[in-house]
Parts: sequence; structure tokens; C-alpha cells
Amino acid sequence: MTYPSLLTPLADKHQVLAAYQGKHISELPTPSVVIDRTKFQKNCDRMLENAHKLNAGFRAHIKTHKTLEGTLLQLGSGAHRTQRLVVSTTREAWNILPLVEQGLVSDILFSLPVVKSRLPELAELATKVPQLRLMLDNTQQLDTLAEFREAHPETKKWSVYVKIDMGTSRAGLINDTKYLDELLAKLLKDDRIRQHVDTYGFYCHAGHSYASDSENKAKDFLLQEITHANAAAAAAMKLDPSASYHISVGATPTAHASELLTTEELAEKFEGGLAGKLELHAGNYPCCDLQQLSTGCITEDNISFTLIADVLSTYPERGNKAPGEQLINAGAIALAREFGPVYGHGRIMEPRGYENWVVGRLSQEHGILVPLDETKKTEFLPINTRVRVIPQHSCITAAAHPWFYIVDEKDVVVDVWVPATGW
Repeated sequence: MTYPSLLTPLADKHQVLAAYQGKHISELPTPSVVIDRTKFQKNCDRMLENAHKLNAGFRAHIKTHKTLEGTLLQLGSGAHRTQRLVVSTTREAWNILPLVEQGLVSDILFSLPVVKSRLPELAELATKVPQLRLMLDNTQQLDTLAEFREAHPETKKWSVYVKIDMGTSRAGLINDTKYLDELLAKLLKDDRIRQHVDTYGFYCHAGHSYASDSENKAKDFLLQEITHANAAAAAAMKLDPSASYHISVGATPTAHASELLTTEELAEKFEGGLAGKLELHAGNYPCCDLQQLSTGCITEDNISFTLIADVLSTYPERGNKAPGEQLINAGAIALAREFGPVYGHGRIMEPRGYENWVVGRLSQEHGILVPLDETKKTEFLPINTRVRVIPQHSCITAAAHPWFYIVDEKDVVVDVWVPATGW
């Protein structure tokens, strides 16, 4: 059987690499995404170290870059490694099957709640991955899973995380509500459902932790994540004391802040111990962006992901800040129309001396540079200047590009990564 995931064409890595390997970023076409491989790898290894210090597992989300090569680095290149992943699309899962075949990946979570129309594809993926897990946050999704497996008895028994909403209000169920109580009762006590669905654990994502402005505040959100996931696991244990669960928590800010948390502090806060095995998860951390910079959990040196563009035109005295505005060839479909605590859709990182320019407005292909701080003297960038922009949100910027240029410390292209775009 075929699926949209398998019909989506991707760029030919070997052809792109043959054209651009060895070139400096000043020689590349724009707009383009550039990833500093050394920084990307350091970010990956740092996160695995954070999990190790907490005696926690780690589940790497690959949705930002969606590449085989980036995933390999997230799995670990040093003393600490993982075989667990999160994907946002089935396309991502198909793309990293070579790592499954090599024995490097054994456990993949599809991060959206149950999508009925994609169950045939997920069922087939489950035959190729030792453990494929789904997300759950509604009792009707249990019926959907059971009905599918009754109609297709060859399907591997479903394994699920229950998504807990602890304040983000995106997806999930809230503790101490009838909705979670009803789901747990059906999941753990209904004989029909138990035939078709196993409960693996409870999953929290503090998306609102992106509003943190310090690592200590992000740590507070992390403790809230653990508290909420643990409460759900404890409620499940009351219904089935023989079960064991995983408590999976994390967003990139809270996962960064896990370096401030100690096992002693965890033991003190949860005196009776956690109701499951702790697991961290995160996705944006190998790349980072302006949103992550605003949390106070990273510095600019941690940002491996940037966009290069060219200055096309200058508009003296236009706008309400001196000296005016400028135009670059990176609009909404190259950079993404995202907002965050740091003003603008992106900030000029290079050339140095022009950091007061930000991408203040966007249309489809046009990016408008405006001065950030009107109290600072700001010079126009010469026309045709190559600029390097830190995006507001690297995940969405990445989704717009057919490949990424991977560079070394001298900004020379050493590789090309082709993301598994599409659904």
C-alpha cells in the first residue's frame, strides 16, 4: 500500500552536495538555511547529559530539522545515547527507517492525538519499528483504535501515551477532571479496550514555558510538568497497581533548565518517589532561535540555525525610526511570520555591527528590515550585503526549505541535509 508520505518527492542530496560542497556561505544562493554542525552536535550532547544527570531517559523530537543526519546526532555522539524519538509527521518516521534498520532507533512516538485517516499507515509503520507509540487525549480515540484493530486483527497492539494539558491549552486532558477519569477508566478497566491498547505512559509539554525569561523560571515549569504527569500516572496506578508507566516531560526551555535540577531535589519534592520512570523530551534544542534566546536558557553561541539573505534595496526616512528601512529577499515563505518576546520575525546576526536591524515586516517574498532601538545610531547595510538572520522560530523556518547547508567553523559547506517535508 502507498501513502502520501511515500509519494512526496525530496531533493537529491547527492546532486545538491556536488553543486555546493566546499563553498563558503558567501557563495550560496539566498534565501537559504545554514546549520553550524559543531554547535548542533554540542546542543544534542548537552541535552543527553542533562537527562543522564537526572537518571532519566531521553526522547528526541526531530520535527525541527526532519533529517536523517540531524536525527543521528540527536541520538548521541558521546558517552550518552538514546534510541527514542518523537515525530510530528509520518513522513519523518518513514525517512528515519534506515536508523531503525541499523538498530539505532527502537522506539518512535507519533506526537499528534489519534488520526483515524492515517491509522493504516501507522499500522504499517508499526511492523517496521520495534515500538511505535501513539498519543491519546479523548475516550473516542480508544474506540477508533479498537475498531481499527478489530477490522485488521494482524495489526500490532497499540501502545499509547496519555497527553496531559498542564497549561498550554493545545492538546491533552487536565488532571482531576471527569474527562481524564473517564479516559483512564476506559483505558485500564474496559476489557475490550485492553485487548487492543496498552498504556505506556503520560506526556506533558509546557509550550507556555517559552514565555520564561530565565532558566530558573523554566525550571519551575519543568517541575510543574513532572508534577502533572506524575499525578496522572498516580491516578492510573490506583486503577491498576500492577502497571508501570513512563512520565515524559519537556519543552526545549524546560529541558534546558533540567541541568539545574538534581536527583536530590526531585527526591525531596516527590517524597514517595515518582509513579513512573522519568523521561525528558525536546525538539528545538539542536537548532534554537530567538524564542529560545528570550528564555534565558541559552546564549547566541548556542544557536546553530540561521538564515542567509541579501540586502536588495534601501528606503531612507521611510518608517518611524531613523535612518529608514531596507529590503531583503526573505519573506514569510522563507522566514515564517512568527512572533515572540524578542521583537521582529528575525534579527540580523551578521555582519557584525548591524545587529540593531530586525525583520520588522513580511510579505510573501519580501522582508523589511527596521531598526530595533531608535536610541542607537543605525547605519544602512550596503546593497548586496549578505546578511545572516536568527529566525524567531527555527522549526517553521526550516519547514519552508528543500535542503539545509551544513557548515564548519569557517562557514564552509561540508554537507547538505534534505528534510522529510510533507505529511
